[in-house]
Amino acid sequence: MRYKIGIITVVFLLLGHFSQAQNSDKKISVGLFYSLSKAKLGEVSEQSFLDFSMKKSSEVGINIVYDLENSFALESGLSYSLFDVEQIVKSTNDTTNTNLSLIQIPFLARFSFSDYVYINGGLLFDFDMNSTSAIASQTGVGLMAGLGLMYQFSSGLSFYAHPYIKAHSLLRFNPSEEKNKLFDYGVKLGLAYQF
Repeated sequence: MRYKIGIITVVFLLLGHFSQAQNSDKKISVGLFYSLSKAKLGEVSEQSFLDFSMKKSSEVGINIVYDLENSFALESGLSYSLFDVEQIVKSTNDTTNTNLSLIQIPFLARFSFSDYVYINGGLLFDFDMNSTSAIASQTGVGLMAGLGLMYQFSSGLSFYAHPYIKAHSLLRFNPSEEKNKLFDYGVKLGLAYQF
């Protein structure tokens, strides 16, 4: 419950900040995206009787970009990721299908090389929504980096494709005995509108 209240608070603070920014000459864009990704879970300890195999994953979210200068911008948003996981009992053939779900809030810097190409990178705040999962909690701070391709129409509408890589929970909020960390990479496909 604490995580949900924290997430809602951060979203309202971001929206309040960005809505104030709209009154100035600065430009803001808001977008929606969907992504498919591949994921890998770091090794579990030898003492663990479980192993994990990542199957498929997807993410949906909202993206907010605030232009500071001609080629530099700040980027944030909110997304929900779902990872399908096969849980394997070591030394047996027993498997169980489970999932891992994360709420993610990125705080990124974006640098544009042209009207069509940009790179971004920064911090990723993860909130693990599976408190009963056998996978170590992924709640914490990670890193994200990516390369984006964007086409913007004169109306302010734009389409973008954004290959990325994420390393989750490099710094954990709740340390646990199991230190397995989640890594994923994929491509976001999105639609945005610039105000």
